[in-house]
Amino acid sequence: MSRNHDEIETPPHKHHGVDELEDINILKPTPSHFEKLYLQPEQAVAGNLRLTFGNPTPIALGGFLLANTPATIMLMGWRGAGGGTGNASAGIGSYYYFAAILLYFGGAAEWVLGNTFPSVVFFTFGGFWGTFGATLTPFYNAINGYGDEVADFYNSFAFFLVFMAVLCLFYTIAALRTNICLVIILACFTVTFPCLSASYFYGAVGMATLSKSCRVVGAAFAFAASMVAWYLWFSMILEAVDFPISLPVGDLSKYIKGKSEKTKRDMV
Repeated sequence: MSRNHDEIETPPHKHHGVDELEDINILKPTPSHFEKLYLQPEQAVAGNLRLTFGNPTPIALGGFLLANTPATIMLMGWRGAGGGTGNASAGIGSYYYFAAILLYFGGAAEWVLGNTFPSVVFFTFGGFWGTFGATLTPFYNAINGYGDEVADFYNSFAFFLVFMAVLCLFYTIAALRTNICLVIILACFTVTFPCLSASYFYGAVGMATLSKSCRVVGAAFAFAASMVAWYLWFSMILEAVDFPISLPVGDLSKYIKGKSEKTKRDMV
C-alpha cells in the first residue's frame, strides 16, 4: 500500500552554517593552549587560516635549536669544541640552513597567520643567525677586511651584540604576556649578548682571560636558553600529535591581562 505524500519521511535538514560554526568552536584552542602553540595571546584576525595550515612555530624553533645548541657548546669549548678558543665556524652550515632559513620561514608564516610577536622575533633572530654565519664566512671578508687591525673588528662587531641585547630586553618585557618558558629564553639572551659583546671588547685590548670568561658565561646562558627551548619545542610536538600528556609551559596571559581586556571590562 502506498504512503501519502505527507507521510513520506525526508532526511533531516543539515544546517551547514551552524554545523561549520560548531566545528570551528570545537577546533578553536583555549587562550592558554593558543598561547602555548603560537607564543602570543590570541588576537582577532580575519579568516580561519590557523585552522587551514599547520603551526609554523615548532619549525622555526627547531631550526633555532639545531644551530644555537652546538654553537653554545663551541663557545664554551666542551671536549675541545671550537678549538678551545670559541671558534664557532664549524656550525656555519647550520646557521644558514637551519637557523636563518627556518626562522625566516617561521616569521613569514606567523605573519600570514596574524601572529605579530612571534613573527618579529623569528625574523630578527633569523637575521642574527644569517649575520653571524656571514661574518664567519671568508667570502664576505668581514674579519679579513680589517687586515692586521683585528681589534677594530672586535670593537665594531661588539656593538652589534650590544643592540641584540637591547632587542632581547624589549622582547623579554613583551613576553611577560605569554609563558614562563619564553620569558626565561629571552631573559637568558638578554644576559648572553652583553657578555659576548664584553668578550669582544676585552679581546680588542688584549685581555684574553677576561675575554674568555665573558664568552663562557654568555655561552652558558645561551645554553640554558636552549635547554628551556628544547622543552618548549617538545611540548609543541606533543600537542601536534594530540599526545595524551601535555607539558606545562607556565601560561602568563591569565595573570597579566591585555589592554584591550581591561578596556572591555571598564566598559561593562
